[in-house]
Amino acid sequence: MSVTAQPRARTSRSYTDRTLKLLWGRAAGRCAMPECRIELFAESTAYDPVVVIGEIAHVAGAADAGPRAAPEVATAQRNDYENLILLCQNCHARIDSQTGFYSVAKLKDIKQAHEAWVRACLPERGRSTTGWTALALRGDHPLDLGTAAEALTPDFILGRPQLLQVPTDAADWQALDENITIAARQLLAGEDTFDRRIAVFPLAPVSACISLGYHLTSRPHVRLFQYHRDDSSWTWPRRLAPARDIVVSGLDGNPRRCRAVTFAFHYSAAITGDVLIEAAAPLDFRVDFRVPQPSTSWLQHPDQLTWAALEARRAFEAAMQLASDAAEWHLFFAGPAPLAVAIGQQLNPAMYPAAQLYEYRHKGSPKYKPSIRLGP
Repeated sequence: MSVTAQPRARTSRSYTDRTLKLLWGRAAGRCAMPECRIELFAESTAYDPVVVIGEIAHVAGAADAGPRAAPEVATAQRNDYENLILLCQNCHARIDSQTGFYSVAKLKDIKQAHEAWVRACLPERGRSTTGWTALALRGDHPLDLGTAAEALTPDFILGRPQLLQVPTDAADWQALDENITIAARQLLAGEDTFDRRIAVFPLAPVSACISLGYHLTSRPHVRLFQYHRDDSSWTWPRRLAPARDIVVSGLDGNPRRCRAVTFAFHYSAAITGDVLIEAAAPLDFRVDFRVPQPSTSWLQHPDQLTWAALEARRAFEAAMQLASDAAEWHLFFAGPAPLAVAIGQQLNPAMYPAAQLYEYRHKGSPKYKPSIRLGP
């Protein structure tokens, strides 16, 4: 079924200086959509100036015939700050094409939540009053947290980081998942989950990382950090975000009947077809996430985590539509530990089937062995 985007009606739009300052300032120059939040400027190059890629969208329609039209709202009020939301071009097109989902009330909630996120996460007057609970997920190798506090600057860690030890080749993966469940509940206990701020420093098997993200859920505000071995640091390198290079395949076509869906994430290395066959993965419905050159050095910027998590969420939602009869999902992951946590956060236990995880083994056969089973 093809869906045609609803054309935007032409209107005269005039915004006061005060309105523009409030809109861009309170949004911190970022897209208001929680799964996006991309910076709305493309940095200058040796040949080109800075490009503004942000767009001002109307909550209630700017035109009587436009998306979310509200003829009862006076024309002059439609261009007020209260009726505007700052978005990137992609998210703007999405909300104007999916008006059934993105209602006026929902967009107001999204705008309010984004501005609250900006106030909570960005420092005021050069200093931060925001404390974070820190969790270190450690495998068999030593874990240096010497630069963890520096990575959070200007925010800070509340107390000492909590340490959760995870064996590289667990004898009982399901028992390990229960330990992770307990740790996640302790992190989320005692107050509103949405108000929790958790900084995760993972250097552990990917099954444990996916499990942690799954049990933390997407409700708390979670910041993820990558250990950069060359610099012996948890601090993200100060560089521009690289190109958005993730390609998802396998979601084309019509709905189909199948017992399972297999997801393969190729970020640090390619997962070959013979490896999946060796692991007895169901391949009737297979979804792949690829980058042009999989490498252990692929992850260099936190925006890459945001993009990859968004692609996973969209793919999971699409798989539910295309394979609604599937009783289970199978996840094969070759990628960095913080991304595994972010992928786990996208697995909604209330909406999706049980997810069988697989852990890579350097020795032995098969290369991928079933590990943790998440969900019912």
